[in-house]
Amino acid sequence: MKKENDSWEKARGKIEKFKTEVINLVFPNARFASSSMFGSPEQAPNSFKPKLSTGELLKGTDYEYDGDGKYIHFTSLIGLKLILESGFLRMSEFGNLIDEKEILYAASVFEGNPLFKFDQKKLKHSKENLFCLSLCQSNDSTKHNRLMWEVYGDKGKGAIIELEINKQDPYSFLLGKIQYGEEALKPIKRLKSLAEEFSKTHDGFFPNNFMEFILEMQSFHKVKIFESEEEIRFLMKEDKGRYESHNQKTIYKDINSNQEVKYFNKLYLKERYPFQDLINPENKINILDTFPQILIRNIILGYNISNQNKVNLMFFLNDIKEQYKYNFKISQMNDEGEIFEMR
Repeated sequence: MKKENDSWEKARGKIEKFKTEVINLVFPNARFASSSMFGSPEQAPNSFKPKLSTGELLKGTDYEYDGDGKYIHFTSLIGLKLILESGFLRMSEFGNLIDEKEILYAASVFEGNPLFKFDQKKLKHSKENLFCLSLCQSNDSTKHNRLMWEVYGDKGKGAIIELEINKQDPYSFLLGKIQYGEEALKPIKRLKSLAEEFSKTHDGFFPNNFMEFILEMQSFHKVKIFESEEEIRFLMKEDKGRYESHNQKTIYKDINSNQEVKYFNKLYLKERYPFQDLINPENKINILDTFPQILIRNIILGYNISNQNKVNLMFFLNDIKEQYKYNFKISQMNDEGEIFEMR
């Protein structure tokens, strides 16, 4: 029994070493949310299954966002209407994103080494567990990004939603800057090198879920062609079994523009928040960690909307404001790129 206890104790020590000698050298503030080992009295564990905590995971890295907490989100007018009437923004499942190379781009670094057991058949399931909302930092440059207007703002006939997230670093979410191109893959490549070295020097002791374990890190990489988007990503991971449905009350299924059934997660606007009665100072768990609120501060109508349509839209949006007690400004961008508040 003493020998068995010693072998398991050594294995637990290796788990801590893996964190400090591999993960923390690239992500210095990373912590394990949990880890488990499987073995028997006759055989000491040679693998483990860790899970990362999202808390401060990106702090001290190139991925960290340290801005002022004000963001913009481009959308069509139909999309804007749906958001205001439904009372929430949708976080898209990764399988629903425009860039089909999402996750695969960073994951390709690990190809060719069976140690990492990257199985592309698992990718579809992994994407069903990841949700994101694409944002940009709110500043003059991003508001005038013509590519973003063209692709996501209905060619200037849509709108910008200027917003804040009513929770600093909610526990179940990650907020970080997307890294673009081959050069930005250096942290992932270093992680691979450190992991390979650890396996060699610790008798093959290694996570049996490595690719899933670092899924969040891989989710903050995109190919160089998207660099002008300057995306800040609000990310949520919600694990479910491969053939199960999500049981998180904000996750639901809907049909996307490609006639596919996909998962989405609701981020409620503050004025339409359905969990208000759960916000209590005496609660041990702050409900905003699980269900953060979105505060819409300003709506900027696009430069390709006619002046008469902008006036009609202002009255239309004011009616919605009054109906749902929203508290946002309405502005417009003219064809010279100047932004004015509409009254």
